[in-house]
Amino acid sequence: MNTTAILSTEELESLRLLGERVRLARLRRNLTQVELAERMGVHRPSVINLEKGRPGVTLAVAIKALTVFGYSERIGALLATDPVGEGMEMASGRKRAGSRTGVADF
Repeated sequence: MNTTAILSTEELESLRLLGERVRLARLRRNLTQVELAERMGVHRPSVINLEKGRPGVTLAVAIKALTVFGYSERIGALLATDPVGEGMEMASGRKRAGSRTGVADF
């Protein structure tokens, strides 16, 4: 099932900025788009779309790029702290997700 998300101007700007930073990281490492794509295991158009901040780029492509650049450990840290969510939980309690056996509560 394909779904299309409608992104706000702010979200589109975040994608553009991510793409710009991926491009800069690639250039700092003296990699061509073809070389980066080979290391990521994708085709060059995926790298081009990522660098242009196009919304259709999959999360997997972005994660592959971060891994190639040596930042895979930062992915899990994205929501390591969630002060807004924690504040909401404290105020009203958790209403949806229950706990599952053997699953860490981050």
